[in-house]
Amino acid sequence: LMAVRILSGEEVREALPMPAAIEAMREAFGLLAAGRAEVPLRTQVKVPGQDAVAVVMPGWCGVPLGLGAKIVSVFPRNPAAGRPLIHAAVVLLDGETGEVAALLEGTELTAIRTGAASGLATDLLARPDARRVAIIGSGAQARTQLLAVCCVRKVESVSVYSRTPAHAARFADEM
Repeated sequence: LMAVRILSGEEVREALPMPAAIEAMREAFGLLAAGRAEVPLRTQVKVPGQDAVAVVMPGWCGVPLGLGAKIVSVFPRNPAAGRPLIHAAVVLLDGETGEVAALLEGTELTAIRTGAASGLATDLLARPDARRVAIIGSGAQARTQLLAVCCVRKVESVSVYSRTPAHAARFADEM
């Protein structure tokens, strides 16, 4: 039997620095464009009585450990109780045998992946001399998006827009 590696959000962050995540996204999008990856539509399951949903997102690509799924739950009542709105887990399977190889905390991985996609898009589409960044929103994904853009451009100024001015101010202080 294969040992299952389990990574917390902090361990995911340590194992996947943003420059490596950006290059992984470059490779993943290339595999998808070449027909060497499959990402089916999401499957949603409603959670009665909670106004909540669970979403399953499977995928495969032609690289080692390229088989797996992300399960995301969105529970809108959680923030009022002091809990996060979204939770996620990623299960990776061995591409040769189908055995479970790893379980990763998916909320942090999702934020890194989203940021890395923004960094890659900036690298490919923004002018090479671009120095200003505008961020819409001030949550976890805004932080990784800014980090990723800073990996591919020499950022000199950032504007952040948020529906809640206090959140924008906190984002500015933290970043």
